[in-house]
Amino acid sequence: MFLFVSIFLDFYKMIAGCVAAMYFAVTLLCVILHATNTLDMMMTQGFRFLAVIVCAVIMSVLLFVEIRGKKGVELINYLISWLPLGLSLTVDIFDLYLQIPGSKYLQIGLAVTIIYQMVRFAVDFRRQYRESIHYQQVQRELYEAKVSVMVSQIRPHFMYNALSSIAILCKLDPETAYNATIAFSDYLRGNMDSLKQTVPVPFKKELEHLKKYLYIEKLRFADKLNVEYDIRDTDFEIPLLSVQPLVENAVKHGVGMKEDGGTVKISTCKTETTHEIIIEDDGVGFDVNENKNDGRSHIGMENTKKRLHDMCGGEVIITSEGGKGTIAKIIIPEKEENKNENIMC
Repeated sequence: MFLFVSIFLDFYKMIAGCVAAMYFAVTLLCVILHATNTLDMMMTQGFRFLAVIVCAVIMSVLLFVEIRGKKGVELINYLISWLPLGLSLTVDIFDLYLQIPGSKYLQIGLAVTIIYQMVRFAVDFRRQYRESIHYQQVQRELYEAKVSVMVSQIRPHFMYNALSSIAILCKLDPETAYNATIAFSDYLRGNMDSLKQTVPVPFKKELEHLKKYLYIEKLRFADKLNVEYDIRDTDFEIPLLSVQPLVENAVKHGVGMKEDGGTVKISTCKTETTHEIIIEDDGVGFDVNENKNDGRSHIGMENTKKRLHDMCGGEVIITSEGGKGTIAKIIIPEKEENKNENIMC
């Protein structure tokens, strides 16, 4: 019985195990004394009952202390679970000294407790199994989203444009071509590394990768693409490759669609409760309320929003006006321990 109780204790399992071992040692000693004709089992009965009472009191105290740490449904489960065993044990202890009928109450209470614990274990196991399946599904969806984002950033036309620009530079400006090749290589490596990244990364790392992307795009658009940075906050984390889709939209579908090009500005700041990343462009803009049935795939953007939400509780807010440009804002909640520090918005 004591061993059974110790199994279901969480915080005091070691102490309960020692109590069960102590009672087993006492019982074994009594058996040895009886086998060696030193003392009869009837003569050691009082000693064994005393050991039962002491161990029962210790176990009861451990159960009571542990139950005090439980809340809500968990507390009710514990009370229901151990109540039959506690009552039956109390009756049997009184029976020892007052001769109250009920010598089999302990076995009945123990059986009821065991059955209840087995049912509870089965229910908990089923719940944990469902949670495990759900967790695996979320991880698989997250991995698929990361693959989709990575593939979206290295589409064949982007690689073709980048390599074509580098090929032309090899004749016109070999040194710039060399630097472009290194930047392109680092960019591809960063995309591949994103597949192994399961947690948010420091914003500085995302910014470095973003600058490599914009460096390559600058080779293609030349003077039609102007890039500005206003980085006032970097002390936060963000999913890898979560800013680039927004910047790519600003470059390709914003200033890239404008005849004389334009400017893409990337800035960061900190409020009392959030970190903010703002991507602005003065491109062609669009109607945010318009149906997105434009022949383009928006899966990459939806995956980006999902990754931001799932990995760091972030959200994306996009505002735009036709002919004037677009503002995309990523909002990352501040960690509790760093709130109200260095507000820069």
